[in-house]
Amino acid sequence: MADQNPDEALNGLSSHEVESLRAQHGFNEVKTNQTPEWKKILWRYLDWVSIIILIAAIISATVEVQGGRGWTSFALLIVELNLIVWVGYYSERNAGNAVKELEALTVPMAQAKRDGKWQQVPARELLPGDIIALKGGDVIPADAQLVGEGEPLLVDESSLTGESLPASRKPGHQILAGATVTQGELDARVTATGADSFFGKTIALLGAPEERGHLQTVLNQVSIALAVVSFFAVVAIAVVLMVAQDASPGYAVVTAFVIFVSVVPIGMPVVTTTVLAVGAREMAGERAIVTRLSALEELSGMEVLASDKTGTLTLNRLTLDKEDILAWGDSSKDDVLLTASLSAKWDHNDAIDKAVTEAMGGDKQIVSSYKVTKFVPFNPVDKKTVAHVTLPDGTKMVTTKGAPQIIRDLLSDPAAREACDNYIAERGSRGLRSLGVAKSADGTGGWTLTGLISLLDPPRTDSAATIKTAQEMGVEVKMVTGDQLAIAIETSRRLGLGINIMEGKELMGENEIGRSLVERVDDVDGFAGVYPEHKHRIVESLQRKGRLVGMTGDGVNDAPALKKANVGIAVAGATAAAKGAADIILTEEGISTIITAIRRSRMIFRRLETYIIYRMASSILILGFFFFAIIVLTFEMPTWALVLISLFNDLSVMATSFDMVHSSDRPMVWNMIKDLLVALGIASVGILGSVLLLYFASLDELNWWPSGYQLERTGDPRITPGQVVAVMFLALVALIQLNILLTRNPTFFWRFGQKSAPRPSIILLLPMCAFLLAATFIAVYWPSDVSPDGGVGNMEGAGWVPILITWAYVIAWWLLADLVKVAIQRLFTRYDVIVAQCKETGEPHPGWVRALDAPAEWVNRVGECLPSPSLAFARTLDARVTGSKALQKSSALRKLLRRPRAPGSTSTGALGPNLPLDPPRANPPPMSLVEAVQSAASSPRNASAGGGLMRKMSAASVLPTRSMQRTLSRKASAPTVLVGGRGAPAGTRGQEIEIVVDRRQ
Repeated sequence: MADQNPDEALNGLSSHEVESLRAQHGFNEVKTNQTPEWKKILWRYLDWVSIIILIAAIISATVEVQGGRGWTSFALLIVELNLIVWVGYYSERNAGNAVKELEALTVPMAQAKRDGKWQQVPARELLPGDIIALKGGDVIPADAQLVGEGEPLLVDESSLTGESLPASRKPGHQILAGATVTQGELDARVTATGADSFFGKTIALLGAPEERGHLQTVLNQVSIALAVVSFFAVVAIAVVLMVAQDASPGYAVVTAFVIFVSVVPIGMPVVTTTVLAVGAREMAGERAIVTRLSALEELSGMEVLASDKTGTLTLNRLTLDKEDILAWGDSSKDDVLLTASLSAKWDHNDAIDKAVTEAMGGDKQIVSSYKVTKFVPFNPVDKKTVAHVTLPDGTKMVTTKGAPQIIRDLLSDPAAREACDNYIAERGSRGLRSLGVAKSADGTGGWTLTGLISLLDPPRTDSAATIKTAQEMGVEVKMVTGDQLAIAIETSRRLGLGINIMEGKELMGENEIGRSLVERVDDVDGFAGVYPEHKHRIVESLQRKGRLVGMTGDGVNDAPALKKANVGIAVAGATAAAKGAADIILTEEGISTIITAIRRSRMIFRRLETYIIYRMASSILILGFFFFAIIVLTFEMPTWALVLISLFNDLSVMATSFDMVHSSDRPMVWNMIKDLLVALGIASVGILGSVLLLYFASLDELNWWPSGYQLERTGDPRITPGQVVAVMFLALVALIQLNILLTRNPTFFWRFGQKSAPRPSIILLLPMCAFLLAATFIAVYWPSDVSPDGGVGNMEGAGWVPILITWAYVIAWWLLADLVKVAIQRLFTRYDVIVAQCKETGEPHPGWVRALDAPAEWVNRVGECLPSPSLAFARTLDARVTGSKALQKSSALRKLLRRPRAPGSTSTGALGPNLPLDPPRANPPPMSLVEAVQSAASSPRNASAGGGLMRKMSAASVLPTRSMQRTLSRKASAPTVLVGGRGAPAGTRGQEIEIVVDRRQ
């Protein structure tokens, strides 16, 4: 490019230069130090669970027990190990591919001059020497030098340099990739791309470690808890086997390791990544692109949606309200429209002209018989348009439309002038724009009022219904607009929202956010006169109230609020800066897309919750049974059978990722106390039933297996120890597999419907039925002379009669487990209502409610000690009774509305106990990217960690994204954890009451 003169250089690159430079510089992307595929697989083999499986396999093959080695157990464990590693690897790779596919749908584009013409070019295809056009809202795609003439740009480089204020950059100055243009328009010549840019060098230095999301943290805690409990249990089993039962150390160790492997949730990472990847693809089909997979969980728990009015709730164009036309005198509404359309330019882009012509149907043939001989366009001085028209019969007439005050002054009829004044005042009080229409014979005087028209940016046809749906789903919609208060009130009224609107200037009345502002922001229905900086304050206030907040935005100045929100949503047509800060990018206008995304996210959450309950129940069942069976009843089961049970379990549970589920009608957050108790209830019934089955089946004197099926004392056992093993093998497999059907449905497993669960999918049923059938045939036909692992606890086929009796026994206990599950679910439903009633009336909690408060408080403290807990998890253990709109159908709460309050009680929800009386301290100063680079360069070990910087780096661009910007500025701390009550006194906000239950109060 050195041979070009300045004028030639400003024409950009030619096609020939692009080809030659591409070979030299490649694409504008950063090839980070990606982990080779073989290393990813190796690290999976070195995972702690994999190591435990491998140790168990080695011990099984090397330790001789009663003259034999456990080669069958060894083979099954190796199969399970490879299955978990490779299925996990492919699931993770597919999830990564899904993210890349979604990123490709929103690939950053740049306006570049090629061959002397401006054209849209993918940002990754930019080359040094390209001339690019930059404007407010653009994220700078490559290092460049500003060229040409014009006013300086304001560039936000806070994520790169730590400078909080936008920097002024004029022609000749260098600008860096990753910075954001906040104001101005200028051209720039690209000087460095990809790894050669400042941003690219930084990324290459820091590497690309994985970011551990909140969901992974929750699942990791579940895995660790199960592992710790099972460790102490299997140690006790091993000690009892060696000390009390005089078993060989080899047999004791092998048994302990195999039980431990069966209990640990090996398939949890596979299920999690698969569920999230499938969910992200489903949401892409609904026009919502997920940029952060863990945001799916937060979206499912979102309680408040602060939505932009213009373009999201409304059509973002002026529309004429035909029903609100005032026709004066002998004129009809059609006459008013015709006169106004004659005074409009049909092929003009003026918003008012388009509103008038569209009201006429947009067909110019309607006025084709009228000839406009002269047209005076609108100007800021006259504030009206005038048309000289020849009617079809040859009569001449002059028509005009314009500002109603101007049209009023043209009139001589006092009654018409008064009608104009009244119309203007009434519509103005509602925030509507008015348009006057008049006509005259010659245009020099004698103007006659034809009528008056009101104009508005109308709500979308589906907005009101969608908002009602959102409220029924427990999501409160708060309208956010920059329009004046009157317009906001009128729009809110048309949308079916409340008219308690707060003005933006009230948000900045306090230097710091205190209790009064938090209460006010939480109570209002919307915000008017809002500037971008107000949005950040709205989000922060709602979060201090303990709410999970979603915020929509489209401009560069919306980016801070989008990053601050629990779920940032960039609407259709958003700037690159807004998209980079958002968790979800919409490709279709309207709020209905957001509600659809919420519904989808709740289905994803339900799949994960179902899996966690099932996995905990299965692990507790296996651990509890073998603990009592071995220690109390001295039961011996061959290790290969135990491994086979674990293998069946891990294979079938993977199918839950594709199960059919319903969405929830209220926000979903983790309630681990409820989930744990449900799992414990199901598992306890299974443990009791299986232990009793083992006890009665093993008695020599009490035998229930003769052909008559009745219990009798024979003294002659009709079932051998090997057949007892077969019976117990089938019982355990059946109970574990059938529990999948229990955990997927909050009510009875056989009830299918919108309020329960849909019918299970074929993908779920096929493996479950296959494993049940396989276990049945093994229990019936296993030959007694086949002893794979040396004869310890050898299995022998029991025949069809005992196995059919076993099936009947298992089903009976399985139905009992379903009853217990439903009872626990209803207990927690009743718990929520009782706590809500106590909070409203001021009465103390009953004793049984306080008994549930204790474990909730303990687990809540544990949750707050987790590394970087998100707002959702910190509020997990507080039973959340969502907003009134989600509870309107509750009979208990309808009774509560009619119930008198206790003296001195109030329904206004108190702020969370963590909200300080004094304003919070200011955030610590951010660390700049330059400082981070210097620190990383001086410490290679720290540089390899990278703090999650590159988790969101797109392969197609070097543009920074939400999580990256958070890390760069060191402002990624979780929002203050607040758990409090939300409420409005009965009668103050219509017929509704809003209650939040705090289990710690």
